[in-house]
Amino acid sequence: MKISKTSWALLAFGLIIIAGASLFILFENEDSRKTDLENRIALAELSIPKVAGDIATSTEQANQLAAQLEEALGKLAQAKGQFPEMIQSIEYASVLVQLAAESGLDVLSFSSSEATKLTLNKLDFKMTEFKIVVRGDIHPILSFISAIDKGEDFLTGSMDVIDLTFDTTTADDALPKPAITITLLLISYEG
Repeated sequence: MKISKTSWALLAFGLIIIAGASLFILFENEDSRKTDLENRIALAELSIPKVAGDIATSTEQANQLAAQLEEALGKLAQAKGQFPEMIQSIEYASVLVQLAAESGLDVLSFSSSEATKLTLNKLDFKMTEFKIVVRGDIHPILSFISAIDKGEDFLTGSMDVIDLTFDTTTADDALPKPAITITLLLISYEG
């Protein structure tokens, strides 16, 4: 079968129309994508100041947190410095006996325990228990307790037990002087 020139012309014209329609559809799709991308770019440009502000805020917060961390580390170092590295029983015995003498009290006995390990918040400490028994008038006893409570040597300690007893009889019918037993726990930092 032979195709006439008119048929060839119609066939060519049909192909051109199909190609044109295909190109038009592709162009419309690309134009739609271009519009979508332009809208996204516009939204992104609108959010840039907010993101920049968030970055500035985050940077400021990071600087504040870094300053707080540095301050906390300084306080930790200071707190660690308040804890003695080692508790020497003889030194504390000397201080306690001297405080008792300065308060006008008689030391009846003194004892200390071996240091025991104590772990608080993953930090290792050593705890030593001291027990001192003194006798004297009530006002000097209170001064002695206050001196221990406010003494720089005992900043890392606590008076856990204070037992005040009065003798009911004396040899010379004088007023009995009370005796006090103080249990003092001191903590040292192991590092």
